[in-house]
Amino acid sequence: MKRKREYENEQTIRLVAYAKQQIVFMAAEIEQIITSQEGSTGNLLDSLCWGVWHNKKRKGIGYYRDESAIEDSYLHEFSPMIRESVNGHFLAQQFLAQYQDKLTVTDGWQVVWGVLAPYYAYWEQGHINKLLGGQFVQFTAMSQRYDHIKDELGNRCRVDFNVTVPTY
Repeated sequence: MKRKREYENEQTIRLVAYAKQQIVFMAAEIEQIITSQEGSTGNLLDSLCWGVWHNKKRKGIGYYRDESAIEDSYLHEFSPMIRESVNGHFLAQQFLAQYQDKLTVTDGWQVVWGVLAPYYAYWEQGHINKLLGGQFVQFTAMSQRYDHIKDELGNRCRVDFNVTVPTY
């Protein structure tokens, strides 16, 4: 008969694999949209990350990409006056390093995914993209994954979704 620790280790391995799999699905949707846009910096894909914790101990973290595609990029989509430096991979690293202090589950597992490029929250809500001739563009990589994960795991765990829109 397996001991509790063995079951916990097996579940952790499954959740790490699941987190990695879901980040690939999110990236595929984002790639479909950004490959059609001129001047894409790659910061959205660089900022995709995941993390798994068990009993408030980090069991695994990762990124869609292991390094930045470009380091000198600026937030400019919503105002030419904003010259906020953006490095998606660095933002993802910061998020995961600080997430330990924000854990809401103290007993059991917590899995988190993030898209940390600051403009992603606007894109998830949808916006008019001047670079695409005024076309309405909406990224739903996170919200669609949330729906999928909730359908797949919802009866076995609590699944939450949060989009934080930064202000400048």
